[in-house]
Amino acid sequence: MFYKFRFEQQFYPTLNRVPLHVRMKLDVTGIKLSLNEWLAFTFEERNVLCHLPVDEEEEKQTFKQYLNFLCLKYTGREAAPTAMINPCLWSKNDQIPDPILKKAPATGSPLTLEEWRRWPSHSRYAVYKTAVSKSEPEQFLALLEELREAKT
Repeated sequence: MFYKFRFEQQFYPTLNRVPLHVRMKLDVTGIKLSLNEWLAFTFEERNVLCHLPVDEEEEKQTFKQYLNFLCLKYTGREAAPTAMINPCLWSKNDQIPDPILKKAPATGSPLTLEEWRRWPSHSRYAVYKTAVSKSEPEQFLALLEELREAKT
């Protein structure tokens, strides 16, 4: 499944940016992919990457193999490995990660544990990733607003 966030909707028709859900897949499989590499792939190939699951170990391996195939095809080298990010950073039900707690007060409405528990893993990842990102801080605020509106 491919989870689409409203604040990224302008990128979905062309997939000219790496969607957050794909960034999660890259992080949990330990692959670094530049925007130039992403854009070298056809729209159809980018779309496949959006929809490939990475929940099970075999699915992660398939995702990595497909990315390596694409990188070899377009760049002549395999995808660059990087340290995998542990999903525990955003998957714990009983604790909101510190980077989020530090950034959330700027929204004027602190994030509650009840909200955190209600959100699915891909949403928590997106909140975590936008909280630790040094670029585009407005994404964090837009995402929180979107997730909070989805409750109603």
